[in-house]
Amino acid sequence: MRKIFVVIVLLFSCKGKQEVENNNTSVKPKVVVLTQEEKASIADLWEQANKFGLYSQKRQVYLDSILEIKPDSAYFWQQKAMPLYKARKYSLGKPFLEKAATLLPESYLDYSAFMKCIFSKEYKESIEEFLMVKEKFGDSYVMDHTYNFYLGLNYLQLNKFLKAKEYLLKSKDQQFQDFPDDEPHEACHYLDWYYLGVAQYELQEYQDALISFNNTLKVYTSLADAMYFKAMTLRNLGDKKQAKIWVKKALENANSTINEDNVFYEVYPYQTFHKLSPISRQE
Repeated sequence: MRKIFVVIVLLFSCKGKQEVENNNTSVKPKVVVLTQEEKASIADLWEQANKFGLYSQKRQVYLDSILEIKPDSAYFWQQKAMPLYKARKYSLGKPFLEKAATLLPESYLDYSAFMKCIFSKEYKESIEEFLMVKEKFGDSYVMDHTYNFYLGLNYLQLNKFLKAKEYLLKSKDQQFQDFPDDEPHEACHYLDWYYLGVAQYELQEYQDALISFNNTLKVYTSLADAMYFKAMTLRNLGDKKQAKIWVKKALENANSTINEDNVFYEVYPYQTFHKLSPISRQE
C-alpha cells in the first residue's frame, strides 16, 4: 500500500508542473541542468512529436513528456500554446503561453502580447504586456511589426482613437529612424499607414486619413480594405463621385485583403474584406 501511495503522489506532483496559474515575470525558476541522457531523450521526444500534425493530441503528449524532463524550457511551453491559439482554444493555450513569458520574458513576453492582440483579443492585457516589455527591454519588433503598432491596434479596438493615433505615429517615426534611406511610404509598413488612416478616419481627420490611405495604396496597390476606407473618407469630404469609384474598385479587388501570415487564423482589426464579412460576398 505504501508503494502505491508513493506512486500516486509522484503522479500528482508531475501533473502539478503543468498547471500554470500566474504570469509573474519577476520570478525566475531554477535552471534544470540536464544529463547527456536527458538531452538525448528530449531530442528523441521532439523528433517523435514532429511526426504528428501541429494540432495532434499526440504531439501535445510528447511535449508533456519533454516538459517533465525540462520544465523550465520556455520554448516547449510556447510550442504547447501556439497550436491551441491557432485552433482558437485560447483559454487552453493561455497558461502555457504565460509560462513561456514568465520563464523567458526577453523572448516571449512580446510574443504573448502579440497573441493577445491578434488572436485572443485581450486588448487590455496586451497593452499591459507591451508596456511592460518596452519598459524592461526597450522598443523593438515582434512578428514583423513594432510594439507601438500593436499598441495602436489594441487602442483602436478599445475605441480609444487618440491613443491609437499616438502609438501609430510613434511606430511610423520609429520606422523612419530605422529605415532612413527608404521613401516614406516604403519605410513605414503599409499596415501602419492603413491603421493610422483608420484612426484618423475615426477622429474625423479626413484629409490626414486620405494621405495615409494613399500611402498604403502606393505599396499595396490592390488592397481592397484601404480602397474601401478611402471611399468612405472621400464621401465624408463631400466627393461622392470619387467615393463611388473607389467603392467599385474595392469590390473588384475584394480578394486582395490584409496579407499577414496570421490572417489565415484570425480576422484583423478593421479588415473589411474577409470570409466572414458580408461585404466580401457582394456581387
